[in-house]
Amino acid sequence: MHFKRILALLMTAALVFAFTGCKKQPKGYQPANPNEEFILEVYAPEELMAVMTDLTERYSTIAPRASVRVSFDEGMVQAAKIEAGYACDIYVSDEERFMDWLDAECSQEANPNRNDKIVSSTRHAFAEGPGNEEYREEETELAEGEVYNTTFSVAVCRTTNLSYESEQFINFMLSDEVADVYEIYGFTRIAQ
Repeated sequence: MHFKRILALLMTAALVFAFTGCKKQPKGYQPANPNEEFILEVYAPEELMAVMTDLTERYSTIAPRASVRVSFDEGMVQAAKIEAGYACDIYVSDEERFMDWLDAECSQEANPNRNDKIVSSTRHAFAEGPGNEEYREEETELAEGEVYNTTFSVAVCRTTNLSYESEQFINFMLSDEVADVYEIYGFTRIAQ
């Protein structure tokens, strides 16, 4: 009788582990320490508000101990905050020139202050879509009804204490499993 009780407990435990371990993870995603809660601070442009909100909600289902706080503002303002030393884990830019401004591997012309605020190896252009028309080059004319499009990029900031976790969130943003998010909101995902 004692043997049957132990066997039943072991089978119950095996079923619990089997069902909880079967949650599909995006390719390339390796969760950070599953026992540790953490908060990622993300600076993102206002144009991506709906996209980032959807992505953070989806991320919470595969990384339940992660909290992602996104601060939305103009990309230029976010870059200035990072340059001034504000703490941020991930920077999402709506113009390549703002990302260049923070990247030490860019030319003197693109980064005149020689800022070294992002981890260049984590920098990825990930989507194209409607951008802030204020950033449009003056010589570029838009036809009536035409929308200014730009390239959005993302990188880990050097001020982060959560490098691994930040890279995992970026991997999630770049994964095929969330490609539909960009399309839903009128953006074109750039394949990696």
